[in-house]
Amino acid sequence: MTARQAAARAAFARLARHPALRGARPVLAGTFPLGLDVATSDLDVICEVNDLARFANRLARAFGRRVGFRVRLRSVGGRPTVVARFPEAGLPVEVFAQARPARAQRAVRHLRVEARLLELHGEPLRLCVRALKARGVKTEPAFARCLGLAGDPYLALLELERATDAELRRIHLSLRSEPPQAPDPL
Repeated sequence: MTARQAAARAAFARLARHPALRGARPVLAGTFPLGLDVATSDLDVICEVNDLARFANRLARAFGRRVGFRVRLRSVGGRPTVVARFPEAGLPVEVFAQARPARAQRAVRHLRVEARLLELHGEPLRLCVRALKARGVKTEPAFARCLGLAGDPYLALLELERATDAELRRIHLSLRSEPPQAPDPL
């Protein structure tokens, strides 16, 4: 574990105990739990909250004076959602809350699929994803590109949730780190 990953775990532990997140059942998702973080990675804190407006107000009262604090109520995937951004211990944080269990939210579902893929394919996949992330590619598109998954990368990963280990291993055969080349127009 790197010093930055240790700092991220400590920052998440503090946030998870913070009164503003009490009862929200926070889960850390994203790149840090996978060991795929890069210099620009943020802490993705996924929460289950029934009263979103009240939660947004609690976040604003608790973290609103921090430089760069933002909180918005918006629709994500057709669901009302609170998204808040602020720093914690020198790391950017994104709190994402919906009125559904964290384990059912897309970020946590992506995390589970990505962890399985990394477990099955090991270092070649990890290196491919990290290389793309270092070039600014988001996590899910990086996985999709490395594995040659077509279409929307977020949906493509969710489609792998029910795949067997044997099915996921077969995807490994198309491992690549470069985007597909467009056909020559001539």
